[in-house]
Amino acid sequence: MSENNEETTTIGARLKAARTAKGLTIDDLQQITKIQKRYLIAIEDEQFDKLPGDFYVRAFVKQYAETVDLDGNALLEEYRDQLPSVHTETIVENVDEVQPTRVASREQPASPASRVRNYLPTIIVTAIVVLILFFFWFMAVRTHAGSSSSTSADSSSVQVSSSKKQSSSSKASSSAKSSSKASSAKEQTIKANGSSDTAYTLTNGADKNKVVIKSTKAAWTSVTTNGTQTWQGTLKADGSHTLTLPSNATTVKFQFGNATVTTVTINGKAFNFNPKNSTSQVRTITLTIK
Repeated sequence: MSENNEETTTIGARLKAARTAKGLTIDDLQQITKIQKRYLIAIEDEQFDKLPGDFYVRAFVKQYAETVDLDGNALLEEYRDQLPSVHTETIVENVDEVQPTRVASREQPASPASRVRNYLPTIIVTAIVVLILFFFWFMAVRTHAGSSSSTSADSSSVQVSSSKKQSSSSKASSSAKSSSKASSAKEQTIKANGSSDTAYTLTNGADKNKVVIKSTKAAWTSVTTNGTQTWQGTLKADGSHTLTLPSNATTVKFQFGNATVTTVTINGKAFNFNPKNSTSQVRTITLTIK
């Protein structure tokens, strides 16, 4: 009896139990987290020496935990004695998004002469801009002085020209309103292809469509545009990610690791990619843009 209690309190057994409770297989977990299957099995068997290094042990365990709805930081703290210690590395939210560290450089105090040299280009550019503005002002004054007499002598033609301009402006305004009405009549639509709930078509979208992905729990998502991966990552609970599709995008493939807690909006409008309320967590959706 005591042996069973000891086994279920180990970190590997804890993670495996949480995965099983969510109905996920090792293959499902590999697809969601992008962590190799052999590393996931090693974590559950607590064979941490089979992972690439001590840093990856803690990073993979944290990502595994959050994918199965456990608190990754709390789990690492609770089982810190069972895990390899890491002194200088920092655990990141997504292993594939580690940013390179930058080495800080020391700057020597600048001398007065050096500061003047630094500002010299700005002073020269400002002086050139002032001279150009003065030149245009001078030419405008000359033009105004030369045309003032002819303006008073030809007032009737000016009135006719003004009338024509007003008429032209009125026509242009009317044309702009008609164009605005025509464009507003074309509203964005996303419709399923026939009876399919995995293939959809977007019409009257933007030149560069803005996509916002949100999740209420930890969820992995991948976006592939025209066969090239645009973005992939694991969102935390109540997390979101925004991306802009290129203007030449014709086909977009969404892969969801936890579809039931994930929502998508395109150009501010909801994309209902689950109209039949499927309970499947791992789903692939294809969107054709016309």
